[in-house]
Amino acid sequence: MIVFLTLCYVAVLFLLIKVNIIKLNLFWKLSPIAWMLLLIIVLLIPMQWGAPSGAVNVYQHIVEIVPEVTGRVTDVPVSPLQPLKKGDVLFKIEQSPFEHKVAGIEASLKLAKINLQRAKKLVKNSFAAKATVDQYTAEIGSLKAQLDDAQYNLEHTVVRAPADGYVVGLSLTPGQRVSNTPGRGWVTFVNSDSSRLVIGISQSTSRNIRTGQEAEVTFKLLPGQIINATVLSISPVTPQAQLSASGTVPKAPSERDPAELFSVILQLEENVFEQAGLSSLDISSIPGGASGVGAIYTESGKLTHVIRKVMLRMDAWLNYLV
Repeated sequence: MIVFLTLCYVAVLFLLIKVNIIKLNLFWKLSPIAWMLLLIIVLLIPMQWGAPSGAVNVYQHIVEIVPEVTGRVTDVPVSPLQPLKKGDVLFKIEQSPFEHKVAGIEASLKLAKINLQRAKKLVKNSFAAKATVDQYTAEIGSLKAQLDDAQYNLEHTVVRAPADGYVVGLSLTPGQRVSNTPGRGWVTFVNSDSSRLVIGISQSTSRNIRTGQEAEVTFKLLPGQIINATVLSISPVTPQAQLSASGTVPKAPSERDPAELFSVILQLEENVFEQAGLSSLDISSIPGGASGVGAIYTESGKLTHVIRKVMLRMDAWLNYLV
């Protein structure tokens, strides 16, 4: 933008010299340099903290689906990128072993209840010790707990969507054996209600950012369009602040360590992608991972906001080419 304004100044200066309004001398020869320095001091430097900008990216929660039980997959009724509602079936695991276990525990529980009734009659007639009743009572309690666990496992042979969203990269097929091993996902599920738009702002220019401030973003998948947003929250920590548990002594900070960007979470206007004619489940325009640039307009340096808005719109139109 500074170069563009300087070129505009040179063009105006050239016209004034051509029509003999001013005479070309050393002062006017050096004036473009002075003009550029003036723009840097008056506009560029204040704009860095008055209207800070940075790269933006849309993040979404990804759920690695791990079943509660181990078994052979019998059915996978979903397709990749198919819109799903919470509770829709993702895949089914063979139920026969779990049904047999439930039936066996139910039979044992029925027998234990009959034995309890018999024991109570024998104790009443003094033909058995009271400990027999206590034994069958405890057995019934244990069998009920086992039955609850077996029914829970049987119910979870049908794996359902944890929220509204869709499946991506589906490679699970009937006949494959799955397990409930932690950290081993069998289906990747995208929660469509968890999108977060984050803009990275340098630490030196983030001093005036507050929640509720206005912002604008432009996405590469929406060339020429400016989308309004507001500052929702500011992340109070960067990766440099994280200390992982280990057997080594943490390294002390050094002047050579780069200052990590602060993450500022923005809130877009509702249904901006639908208003732009894009389906959130269209493979060519999935919002998750959508990137671009954005700017936040603080209460400081308001005169520079116009320059930042012009620069952002230039980036939006350049998205048609780059």
